[in-house]
Amino acid sequence: MQRPLSNEEQDWVERTLEGLSLRELIGQTMQDHAGRLPFKGDDEAALRRYLEQYPVGSFFIGGEVIQKAAGKAGDYRSWAGMLQSISRLPLLFSGDLEFGAGSAVRSLTAFPPLLALAAADDEDMAYEYGKYTAMEGRAAGFTWALAPGTDLLLNWMNPVITTRCLGDDARRAARLSAALMRGMQDYGMAACAKHFPGDGVDYRDQHIITTINSLSEEEWFSTYGEVSRTIIDQGVMSYMTGHIALPWIEGGAGSTKPVPATVSERITTELLRERMGFDGVVLSDALDMGGFLAWGDYEKRIIDCFNCGTDVLLWPGVRYFAVMEQAVADGRVSRERLSASVRRILEMKARLGVHSAGAAGEDGAALPLLDDKLRPELDREVRQFSRALAGRCLTLVRNRTGQLPLNPQTVRRVLVIMLNKVTEGRRYERMNLFVEQLKARGLQVDILDEFEPLTTLRQWELSGVHWDAAFAPYFLPLHGMMNTARPVGEAAKAIWAMQHAETVTPIGVSFASPYLLQDIPFLDTLVNAYSLHEDTVELTVQALFGEIQFQGSSPVHADTQGEDYGSRGIRMS
Repeated sequence: MQRPLSNEEQDWVERTLEGLSLRELIGQTMQDHAGRLPFKGDDEAALRRYLEQYPVGSFFIGGEVIQKAAGKAGDYRSWAGMLQSISRLPLLFSGDLEFGAGSAVRSLTAFPPLLALAAADDEDMAYEYGKYTAMEGRAAGFTWALAPGTDLLLNWMNPVITTRCLGDDARRAARLSAALMRGMQDYGMAACAKHFPGDGVDYRDQHIITTINSLSEEEWFSTYGEVSRTIIDQGVMSYMTGHIALPWIEGGAGSTKPVPATVSERITTELLRERMGFDGVVLSDALDMGGFLAWGDYEKRIIDCFNCGTDVLLWPGVRYFAVMEQAVADGRVSRERLSASVRRILEMKARLGVHSAGAAGEDGAALPLLDDKLRPELDREVRQFSRALAGRCLTLVRNRTGQLPLNPQTVRRVLVIMLNKVTEGRRYERMNLFVEQLKARGLQVDILDEFEPLTTLRQWELSGVHWDAAFAPYFLPLHGMMNTARPVGEAAKAIWAMQHAETVTPIGVSFASPYLLQDIPFLDTLVNAYSLHEDTVELTVQALFGEIQFQGSSPVHADTQGEDYGSRGIRMS
């Protein structure tokens, strides 16, 4: 449970709540997207007018995790301070700080993703992951991390959470997510566990449709329920509900369509609040996603989202104010229910100390920045942690023929089969990091990235070309191709082409999905590295040549080749 408020904090909450107009009450329950404002973000006069008309309670800033990091820490800090100074009520600033503050802000430190942390399986590192995220994030103006991910990767075809979760084991995910959350909150950043009731069972994407967590009640409580109860008991400040249905509690057999948690009172209030005991702020997932839009027209889905138990709606747009004002006036939303949500929001603001910001909006809890980074000694400390995790996570999943480690004395010419080419004409330049590391060792590197005709690789062999080693590296960024994390399109053709070869035994290296063996079961050797994080790529090449040890243990059942999967595509225990 969360720490009790001090008398001073509680007094501030009650005084503030009592003095709010209806429009201000409504505004506290809306989170706006700073990148979608209808004017230049640094126009102070326009921002002042905007907040007077739409007194929102929080802003999302930075890059979205499904896209890429953006901007500089100093700019975000200045912008947050300006808004804090002109807003009548203290604001929260949230962001997708899932893989460190650098996953949202380009000038800060991006960590290897959560799946890499799970491969390291170290609670002290998980705490530091949260601690350093908070230190850098708060220095950049953030007070609310939309992290950590508490989902479980129970379906190898799930396209959403791939490397954004802590694997498929509930106990490990519970331990590590709770430690990460404590690190964040101990250093002044509100954590937000996500996505309740749990992603990772369906093979589809809730950006497109409402997805389904099809576990039974017993299965759910032994998996997702265990993770949720652990992180709630240890005091997580907020929880994000997803556009995910849970048929055992609502919308089962006989329902006309699935009921996402973001409109379900049974999931949000009865299960999350009452049965799981969560007393913090409930935030919806983004309300522009297909899994929410399918519920009904704007007015219906917004009112249902609030009434089911949501405290803060993520990106409902400013139409929200008029809809909610009318809903309160005609009794569809009660003033008491609205006040209850606002009280929880104000309590979180008090715990974070944002009600004590200076007259110029300065955050007394934020560390100073120098050239858009923490001071040099702290910046080095954060980056050293990131590199340490990059080394700890590397996992040798399969080494059937003993190909690894490679002998640097005899490996001179290598082939790289580019599995990252997912559609014709579309390449990801970041894979060049891997190629550059090989070339830096003085190796001759041949690259195969054209797979028409399918016999290209065999033709190379017949011409007398010989390689001392061949690599099949795979990378697909989050939403690099919507609704899949698998090698498809040209990447699938590459898998076909590899099997035409007779002298090549590729070494698979996945910088993305940990389940490459599901689509390439003939690989005798597979390394999982989880990301194209720069240190990770460098250290992966070192490990391939035996200069450092593989230390990670697979956070998922990566070598099952489908035999342990039930009819739903879920690994059954």
